[in-house]
Amino acid sequence: MKEKNKLFGNVLIFAGILLLLAVEYLAHSKCVFVMDDLWYSTNLVTGEPLQTLSDVWESQVWHFFNWGGRNITHGILQITLMWGETAANILNLIMMLTLVWLICVIAGCKKPFWFLLAASLMISFNANFMDSMFWQSGTVNYVYSSVWILLFLWVYLRETSAIEGSKLPLVSIWIVPLGLITGWSNENMGPASCLIAVAVILYIHKIIKRKPAVWMYLGAACSLLGSILVVIAPGNFVRTAELPETDLWTSISERFLSMLRAGADYLFPAAALFLLVLFVYTAVYEKKLKPFQWFLLAHGVLSYGAMVLSPHYPDRATFGTMCVFIILIISMLKELMPLSKSKKTLLCLLTSGSWLYAVYILLLYIA
Repeated sequence: MKEKNKLFGNVLIFAGILLLLAVEYLAHSKCVFVMDDLWYSTNLVTGEPLQTLSDVWESQVWHFFNWGGRNITHGILQITLMWGETAANILNLIMMLTLVWLICVIAGCKKPFWFLLAASLMISFNANFMDSMFWQSGTVNYVYSSVWILLFLWVYLRETSAIEGSKLPLVSIWIVPLGLITGWSNENMGPASCLIAVAVILYIHKIIKRKPAVWMYLGAACSLLGSILVVIAPGNFVRTAELPETDLWTSISERFLSMLRAGADYLFPAAALFLLVLFVYTAVYEKKLKPFQWFLLAHGVLSYGAMVLSPHYPDRATFGTMCVFIILIISMLKELMPLSKSKKTLLCLLTSGSWLYAVYILLLYIA
């Protein structure tokens, strides 16, 4: 009987994953290229439709000096737009699957059940799932960039518990482009990742008393370079100059309200569940956060706080921070699972509820 129940549960989990993926693909197909997509589908210099990679290169050089520094994400965006909607939809789904898988890997939860929970929370906790996950410009800027940002974080976070000599193949080579594109992505997630990389290096050196590998310094340096490029791009200042002038007090108050709305509205579901699980984890079961969890929490706080430098905090920009909180939630829930049957029941209810809500709101959009 126990084996039959386990088999039935696994069937339900896989069916839930497949149905959610099917609905997500339909949502991608429903959301055609619109708004910024139409502009980025052209050579930004000539205004002609994109034809070759040289058009993308020419566009991104112009973009860097005239509009903004997110050249990596916008360059990839232009490539996906050049491929067409069907190819973009397939790649978008692959990147979403990769992102959920990375969330589970970092959390230490690789079973299908946790994959279903992570995928469901990513939709149900999302302040604007259409603009951050299905609109092509948003998908590349947030889903795609979160993939390489979380991969970069995982490479460093694993070192907080990895034994000396546990190495990744050819890491000294691929950490260079990975670090560069991590920093050269979003204005808040990139610099926050750079700071966490530096913090991990200091932790290994000062606390673990181990000599950090050379590649760790190399990756942090490349991430710093990328962060500098995305922030100091001349296009940022050109774009800012086009905004209406405001006095200092108005500017400060608007930024304060923007940060408050992001924290008390956009990020509230993920933050509230995190605080609840954290209370149960630390106060009820008297467990302590592991080093990688502390670093993730610091990343979440930094990526949120960094937006104080921006004149506007759009709801879709909370996507990466939300993913960090989901990792923290799942990593703690995994450790609580064996402790109480009642907790397992609550976890199943959380997963079922978030899955149902995710499917429901996606079906509403498709309909």
